[in-house]
Amino acid sequence: MATTVDAHNHVGVRHGESQTGDELIARMDAAGVDRACVFPFVEGVFSNDDVDDALQGHEDRLIPFLAVNPWSQQEAVAEVHRRADKGYRGVKLHPTLHGYHLSDLGLVGPVLDAIRERELLIIAHGASDLRNAPPEFALAATAYPEIPFLMAHSGTFWSHGQAIRLAADIPNLYLETARVPIFEASESVRLLGPEKVIWGTDSPYVNYTMEFQKMQQVADSDAARALVLGGNLLRLLRMD
Repeated sequence: MATTVDAHNHVGVRHGESQTGDELIARMDAAGVDRACVFPFVEGVFSNDDVDDALQGHEDRLIPFLAVNPWSQQEAVAEVHRRADKGYRGVKLHPTLHGYHLSDLGLVGPVLDAIRERELLIIAHGASDLRNAPPEFALAATAYPEIPFLMAHSGTFWSHGQAIRLAADIPNLYLETARVPIFEASESVRLLGPEKVIWGTDSPYVNYTMEFQKMQQVADSDAARALVLGGNLLRLLRMD
């Protein structure tokens, strides 16, 4: 049976929300999910040490990602290298919360250089917001074709069609389905093909089992579902 991998989970504590590694594993077990990528909540001051805490005892099931704020440019670059040395596999960016354009390569470029050097992937907030709308992803992904870019939330709602068109043209741009309604997720698979769509939940903000179950209906074959639900991400992480 194909391995299932959730691309999008927060751990740690923030105002109004929290999630431990144990709590995430319980949600995964209830839904029947094998593995999950984890990174900290990124509002305000955050720490990637929350990921280390969540991993304890779950190293075989949780895949560590770090988060950085490019406004602290030197610190962010150093953190990419520090965490890559510890086995972290990806980087979470949130241009809307941290107040920059994803395509501002003068600001973000040194961080992207480090990510490219360490062969990590990027998952960035990608709802239809000004600072990380689909054209922002297109510019950054085109400038860094070696880095896989996951557009979290697939440009929903207002930019979903634009996200599909750009992902179709840019080989290293993928649409991630966290909190994306089933109609839009199905459209992504139908128009792009299952090779360009990656499942994520955005836990703990969702009903975890429902986010998993909706993905059983977005593709028309077991092979396609296997790609969306884990195969694509494992390939990009070089863990397949």
